[in-house]
Amino acid sequence: MLRNNKNSQVVNLHECTDFSLMPDVAKLQLHNVEVVRSVLFHCNSPLIQLSTPFLQCSHRWPNVYEPERDPIVFRPQWPFPEYCASKYEAEKLVKSASIDCYIVRSVPTYGEGDNCSILTDLIYLSNDKTVLSLGDDDGHMQMAYAGNVSVALWSAVCRLLSQSTSLDLNESFDDELDDLLTSAENSFRYQQSNDKCEDNNKPGLYAIKEEDENLEGYRARHNTVRTSFDGDCDSKKGCDENLTEEIDVFDNENTTFQITNGNTEKKGAHNADFSIINDATFSNGKKRIFEIFLVNDETPKKTVYNTYGQLLYNSKRLRSATQLSFIPLYYIYLLFSMVIQFAIKLIGPLRFATMLPSPSFLYFYFHHWTFFNSTKSLLMLGYKPELGFKECVNKCAQHYRELRKKDVRTFSWQNSIVYPEGSCNQLVVR
Repeated sequence: MLRNNKNSQVVNLHECTDFSLMPDVAKLQLHNVEVVRSVLFHCNSPLIQLSTPFLQCSHRWPNVYEPERDPIVFRPQWPFPEYCASKYEAEKLVKSASIDCYIVRSVPTYGEGDNCSILTDLIYLSNDKTVLSLGDDDGHMQMAYAGNVSVALWSAVCRLLSQSTSLDLNESFDDELDDLLTSAENSFRYQQSNDKCEDNNKPGLYAIKEEDENLEGYRARHNTVRTSFDGDCDSKKGCDENLTEEIDVFDNENTTFQITNGNTEKKGAHNADFSIINDATFSNGKKRIFEIFLVNDETPKKTVYNTYGQLLYNSKRLRSATQLSFIPLYYIYLLFSMVIQFAIKLIGPLRFATMLPSPSFLYFYFHHWTFFNSTKSLLMLGYKPELGFKECVNKCAQHYRELRKKDVRTFSWQNSIVYPEGSCNQLVVR
């Protein structure tokens, strides 16, 4: 929480990531959903919520210069279904809150102090000798320098404070993480006692066929939900076709509300055409502030090896002369992953599966094209990256060059929340 004598604002950066072959759904629900629910319960100040652009990514089609889009369009093609589902539920909670909110979808980051990213994964696997090259010099997963992302967050803080209509200047809040986690755990236990897990809804693994260009994929790429400004909810003709029976966004007692040209219309749940991007909410007679922003910087759009070569390689850690083709290895690993998941269904959880990456993780970082359009953050927040790519590399090069295998404690695809052995009240966040 940010405080001064007059205003206070909450910036929630707490989250749990898990891109493994067997994600811990309970931890994702607790830290990505129930913590957010607790934050919203305990505070009355404007909120900035950290989210992820993976919500608007397809594992089947290239994600090229995408602006802010509605996650429900991409739901069948989310690269990490369990993680994305928890972040989407968190966004819905924030969207339905009465306080002023910004949601910031930040791309993955790198920089000084990094101990868990694709760069540290490659450093660990190099064994301090040779960095093995995987891929065909194709694909890019956009990342940003952590310092530039912090500038974007500060720009969002300043903008939201200047616009906010819900500040209570006499209110103060307790921001201790332990209290939030306790409340989140209570909420999670209550939910578990009422809702049984539905195993039938677990998404399976699908081979990515580049020639499978069907209508569903076309819609997922091209039916963009335009981001509204100040409650402007004009929509293009045909937008309603994208919203299927899956849409249960902001359903409250089988009733939904649609904002059209400033007027509120009450509709049945079966006719809902809500958009998490387009909707506007009003409280106490004033227009509530809610926006979603994508945040990135000017990091070049090349392969992980070509982009971050200055960080990965040093006098002792060199790039391998051998380059492995990605597609054959990917399909072999995909088949292996399907066998492991089938075994998990038969005999139960396998601990070593949490150590293995999801096939989508490898596909996104070593073959897929994924980068975003952050024009909205430039226009509305006035955000411009403080440092260019060369300056970013100069600032963090020493950190990566001095990093050794023994310094990397865990892979970036593993669950980011670690409970130390013998401790029930402490946690470590990577």
